[in-house]
Amino acid sequence: MPWFFLPIVLGGAFSAAAQSNSQTNYETRIQKLEERVAFLERALTEALGRTQEITQPPATTPVPSPAQPAPASARYEPPPELVPEIGKIGAQVGLFLGGSGSPFRLDRGSFTGGFIDLPLVDRPAWLHGKISYEISVGMTQSHTTFPITSNVAQVANLAVLNTLNPTGGLANVTAAVTGTGPAPFPVTMSTQTRLRLLQVNPFSLKYTSTALDRWRLRPYAVLGWGIYVTIHNQNPAQGTPPTFGVRPDATLPPDVLAAVRQLFGGQAPFGGPLVAGQISQSPELEARGLPGGHGNLDMGGHASFGLEYRLSRTFALGFDAQFHRIAGTYGAFRTYGSRFGIYF
Repeated sequence: MPWFFLPIVLGGAFSAAAQSNSQTNYETRIQKLEERVAFLERALTEALGRTQEITQPPATTPVPSPAQPAPASARYEPPPELVPEIGKIGAQVGLFLGGSGSPFRLDRGSFTGGFIDLPLVDRPAWLHGKISYEISVGMTQSHTTFPITSNVAQVANLAVLNTLNPTGGLANVTAAVTGTGPAPFPVTMSTQTRLRLLQVNPFSLKYTSTALDRWRLRPYAVLGWGIYVTIHNQNPAQGTPPTFGVRPDATLPPDVLAAVRQLFGGQAPFGGPLVAGQISQSPELEARGLPGGHGNLDMGGHASFGLEYRLSRTFALGFDAQFHRIAGTYGAFRTYGSRFGIYF
């Protein structure tokens, strides 16, 4: 190689060596910079973590969200029912105790009964009271003494007289119908009529005014309808004078009168309580103690007015007057007396 190329070759070698050293230095500095950046990132991350721990509020117990109403397509759930924890609902149960003016022109008697009323609607301000649904049951009892005529006794007299005196003719008929002469059974007799009248009123509307609540007073009015069951019988042994089924002054032969008195005195057909004022039930039924009487079932209506005084949050005492009307002649009557109620 010519000598003049030597400086060029040496210069190129030195230049390459210098470039190699410079590249190595750059790589070293870049590596150090990357290490410092990584260190700074770690330090910054740790610092931010400590700051979040300091500023973060303490954990609290999550509050349950209110239950959402079930969609319309959900399965049926029964509505909530009455439980003691909800307190009083304004309903009332109670008793009636008092007297009665009996229907059918009978004497006055006694009246006992019970009732329950349940509030129907909320009380708007303009109503000044409440409307409730009332169910009531009552019993009227009375005893009345008056004379009655038994057609069955007339027929029985005629049968006995025609048997004893077949040729009696008109005399037998007259004695049998009037219960005189030889007729063995009295036709017209004084009896005590016992009336038992059951009142079942399943539907009534009641308005109770609250305008006088400041004085603990509540007037009310009731209007409704019901079923009335009438049972009555007539007892000649409790009349005035008492009758025991056979006329003691009948002009019959002594042996015949004794036989009739032994068979029918004080027992059926005319000696016991009469059904419909005509005839007694059989001796076998009487011996078993089965009640005998004539009854009927009628529809009727009633209206009542009263006033109660609130003794406390639970108890109330008042006066009640009821007016009833059932089917038939002289079917109107009234009951009256005290009313004792319990609120719940």
